[in-house]
Amino acid sequence: MKIVIGSDGNTLESKVSKRFGHANYYLIYDTVCNELEIRKNDDDNHTHKILYELLDYGTDVFITGNIGPHAFEIINTKQTKICLARSMTAADAIESYNNNSLKQLTEPTVKKSIGHISDK
Repeated sequence: MKIVIGSDGNTLESKVSKRFGHANYYLIYDTVCNELEIRKNDDDNHTHKILYELLDYGTDVFITGNIGPHAFEIINTKQTKICLARSMTAADAIESYNNNSLKQLTEPTVKKSIGHISDK
């Protein structure tokens, strides 16, 4: 299973980002291989192109501190889960997910997207 965490930094000890689409990094953790891949979020125009790439990569779970409606719409599919993890490290978020302690989101946690350019 692949878990993507929107993160402020590029290690598992980094804090979960307060806003998924605006995270500095996306940490891709493969629970089968126990491997970590790091993707820098270079999306200055906020098109969320990287989110489509993460979906194509086969991500099963997205973990965030908050998520706006645009990012939520992109990654909320029948094949994925979006879970809420506030004020914790990426490692703690993965552990909490594995212990079924994270809330699965059924809607965005914030009402408006910030500064994105529509990619449709």
